[in-house]
Amino acid sequence: MDNLELEIAQLQQKIEEKKNQLEQQGGIVEEKELVGSALREMFTGANQMPMGQVPVAGNGSTQTSQATMVKDDSYLDTVDSETAEAISLLIQKLPETGIAKAVAEAEISGPYRVDVLHDALVDRMYDELVQRGFIKAK
Repeated sequence: MDNLELEIAQLQQKIEEKKNQLEQQGGIVEEKELVGSALREMFTGANQMPMGQVPVAGNGSTQTSQATMVKDDSYLDTVDSETAEAISLLIQKLPETGIAKAVAEAEISGPYRVDVLHDALVDRMYDELVQRGFIKAK
């Protein structure tokens, strides 16, 4: 099993744990939120700032990236082109590097890029888990 497959299996396990915990507490959370929460927990640690609360950076541009290697890159269309290209390249390398290394590379550029990578990964991993039949699409 390669690195990415192992990480996807770990992600599935984390999602299942979170889903069971919420069901025991009587809560209901959307599957995509579970994916985001599990990714955040796996790769950013519990003590860091929540991904959605990272300050926005960049030049404010909403130019479309020339790199279109993300399956559904509509989220990347909303960020500046330099960030979109950098994140697209990280996602393109996922099969070889895995998620943890992509996150580590994004961390070098700061919290904004980590946040953008997280949001793009949530979409990508959600789609992947739906395709594998682990979660049901809405």
